[in-house]
Amino acid sequence: MQREAHPSREIAELVRLECRVFAAKIRMSRALLGWSQSELAVRVGLTQRGIHKLEQGDTDPRRATVRAIEAVWLDEGIEFEETPDGGFRVTVRAALVDRYPAPQGRRSPSVVPRSRLFSI
Repeated sequence: MQREAHPSREIAELVRLECRVFAAKIRMSRALLGWSQSELAVRVGLTQRGIHKLEQGDTDPRRATVRAIEAVWLDEGIEFEETPDGGFRVTVRAALVDRYPAPQGRRSPSVVPRSRLFSI
């Protein structure tokens, strides 16, 4: 006999998942932009500690906070698309990529020297 999940537990788990996904988006966007938590905080009207708490995924953000962060993403050329499995896909506009050129003298991470390629 299979027990049915309690609806409020399912809702609570969905909220926790949304918080974790939003946290991952914040961390990813900061990495793409090369921003500190403090820099993002200034742009959205929060404190560095507020951004830190959001990035931990344990804080349920206010709607106004979500809107402010999403507006920054859009202005900077970062768009997120939800996927059916609860994850997301990110699109980075070329203007953002061009804004931050790769440092000179460093190999692109997407290029792997042949000597480091192997198969199992």
